[in-house]
Amino acid sequence: MDYIPQRPPSELPFDGTDILLRYASEHPALPYEFEDTLEVWSVGILQYHGEDGCPQCPPDDECRLTGGTPIGEMSFVRIRDFTKDPAWEAADSHTGDIEKIVSVCTDPAYAMTPGLHWSPEFEERIDCPAGDLLIMDRVWLRPEWRRFGIGALAATEAIRRLAAGCCAVACEPAPTDGDFEDDEPGYQAAQARIAKVWESVGFKAFNDGVYLLDPALQHPADRRNAWQKHFGRR
Repeated sequence: MDYIPQRPPSELPFDGTDILLRYASEHPALPYEFEDTLEVWSVGILQYHGEDGCPQCPPDDECRLTGGTPIGEMSFVRIRDFTKDPAWEAADSHTGDIEKIVSVCTDPAYAMTPGLHWSPEFEERIDCPAGDLLIMDRVWLRPEWRRFGIGALAATEAIRRLAAGCCAVACEPAPTDGDFEDDEPGYQAAQARIAKVWESVGFKAFNDGVYLLDPALQHPADRRNAWQKHFGRR
């Protein structure tokens, strides 16, 4: 890998196979507003614990954290094509960050036309520009678990499971803790470090700070295999 985490997996108090991802999404059975177009997923990152107990509970107590100890979380937004909603309007109803990514990837001439209408630059970048858009909105880890590469490993696995039917995955590398304002010293350096992490997952710089991953290519699969090996899979 081009990117090597500052802290090796050997310093973790648990094995890489104990990192567990838990997916959740909810929506009304009869969609209203933009819920037919905009699908939100939350993905918990946990340290699995079984018969050996939980590090956060006393040895003789029954564990209240069923299935694992939370160490981080991710959020993804899927923008569906072929619905009655303009994709830009649906994205704008969610957050400004999601709206920006959709705007960068689509043709502004069709902003208020139902569906996803890709920009010429997007169509040149993506191998088969037909399908939904998956946006990796946020990846957050507790401070004590950072700089091992856990976020990168979790991202590769979540993308593999959530990107079916999507022609691209998009993100905008940026700090998630609110430690920096956009114009504060250190923000650009932090942003560059995070961009290196997502490049190691398979994302490539596109336009205006947005990065794209093409799930149809072999490169993201190779990146996923590299991260699995980094955490001990042979």
